[in-house]
Amino acid sequence: MSHSCPSCGAPDQGVPFCVSCLMPLHGSLSTPSGTVSVQFVTRQQAVKAGFFRRFAAFAIDWLILSVLADIVRFAYRSGSRTDPGMMQLDMALAISTVLFFLYFTLFIGDGGRTPGKMLMGIKVQRIDGSAVSYGRAFLRSLGYIVSMFFMTFLGFIWALWDRKKQAWHDKIAGTEVIKI
Repeated sequence: MSHSCPSCGAPDQGVPFCVSCLMPLHGSLSTPSGTVSVQFVTRQQAVKAGFFRRFAAFAIDWLILSVLADIVRFAYRSGSRTDPGMMQLDMALAISTVLFFLYFTLFIGDGGRTPGKMLMGIKVQRIDGSAVSYGRAFLRSLGYIVSMFFMTFLGFIWALWDRKKQAWHDKIAGTEVIKI
């Protein structure tokens, strides 16, 4: 009777480890110092969040960011002693851009959830199920630029037909969005 790996489902090849994911397959392993029992720990397959749930979460975050950016722009313009013009517009855009990267990096790096994702019951994690670091969250935030692809948002829409339901920024950062 053939068995399969409890971790990835690959067929058992009769060796102590799965040839696909390298997880232990049997309850004990022989070592030079004797036999060691192995406790199986399998990661439950996470349910990937669908495109529309992700879209709603991003729309909520975008709304929050828009309000914050407007407040920052208003405060900057009110405190500026220069005449309105391109310099002021450039500075407001720079502040909004920094705010965007801080928002997504800090929220995703601290628990994998922005306010929009919290409201939609989803979170970002690494593909192996571990938490996203601040560095990886920043890389994912930079990936949003690629996903916007000349304002077509093709990289975001990609999650509609991707079998892993990953957008381009997820592929860049090695992350996935799951339901919680």
